[in-house]
Amino acid sequence: MSTSADIVESMLFRSGAVFDQLDPTTWVLHLDNRHHSRVVVKVEDPIVLFSLSLCTLDESITNREQLYRTLLELNADFMHNAYAIENSRLLLSGALQTENLDANEFQAIIDDLAMTLDEHLDKLSDWKLDTRGSTEA
Repeated sequence: MSTSADIVESMLFRSGAVFDQLDPTTWVLHLDNRHHSRVVVKVEDPIVLFSLSLCTLDESITNREQLYRTLLELNADFMHNAYAIENSRLLLSGALQTENLDANEFQAIIDDLAMTLDEHLDKLSDWKLDTRGSTEA
């Protein structure tokens, strides 16, 4: 019987995207977008997480209130993903249930991350975010 990690890895192969496996349940997906973003894909049953770390929200980030407002407004553009803050990191993330994982939904999250990040970069450029993402899982 296939595990959720096996199913996700199979979907990554079928997507045609370039990826590296970090451990048995974690991959770094190299998006073919303008910014060559890297997305961490991690299976944590019962979900598969997609996350792109944009920056650390430290003292160097100016005009935070405007950044937060902009991120909330940009969240309205997403179908499958959202901007989020985890500890002090700004993330672009999404999730799917592993139980009924569908290849079309899996690809839709990846496409949504790539396209929307490209569209949002100009609006986020004032904050000098690293849109390539880190490989922190």
